[in-house]
Amino acid sequence: MRSLRPALGPTFFEKSRLERRSEMPRLDVNYGWGRRIQLKYEVPWVAVQPAGKPARSGAGNSVAGVKWRFLGQEKKILAWSVYPQLEFNTDHASVTKGLVEPGHRLLLPTEITLEFAHFEINGEVGRDFAEKGASGWLYGLSTEAGVTKRLELLGEIHGERRGAEPTELIVNVGGRQKLTRQIILMAAVGRAVHGAPDQRPRLLVFAGLQFNLPGYFNFEERATR
Repeated sequence: MRSLRPALGPTFFEKSRLERRSEMPRLDVNYGWGRRIQLKYEVPWVAVQPAGKPARSGAGNSVAGVKWRFLGQEKKILAWSVYPQLEFNTDHASVTKGLVEPGHRLLLPTEITLEFAHFEINGEVGRDFAEKGASGWLYGLSTEAGVTKRLELLGEIHGERRGAEPTELIVNVGGRQKLTRQIILMAAVGRAVHGAPDQRPRLLVFAGLQFNLPGYFNFEERATR
């Protein structure tokens, strides 16, 4: 089975003491190749406004990845996957403007999913290798609960640590609302509860639409079992 899932026009907003940052639009395309492999490509348009300075904008970093579920599958109790991703500069002009860090990063996370009826728990841990700058670790725990045939509620705790910097820990809550057979509304809000005081996000907002082509969608089945 093959399916294409583009998310076109999602908006991401982040606010810290030092700056405001937005990604709009943000192209995020996922292609399912069979039941065990998912291909991904993502690139945003970034706008940054430091406190007391003019705003600047440009292409954000691209992310390309392959998710391989080597144990279990969707709608089973246990699934285990690896999700290597390469982040690289899309446009050198964005590096010059200070919108993105120079060089590429290699993310090597592994993910475990436990699913019970309408409830799902996802755990993630992995390494973050940087060509320039500090490498580090990332980890997270998230939940998904199907409350109706069309609505899922989401919660997430996500942490990252690079070099000697303090761990940045972010808490997000949100939901996914099925509008039609092929269109899903996604929204979430969160903030950092730990990290460097001047750099950690005080507010995170995400909203967007996901299009499922040619129509493969699974949380309705999970919610109605």
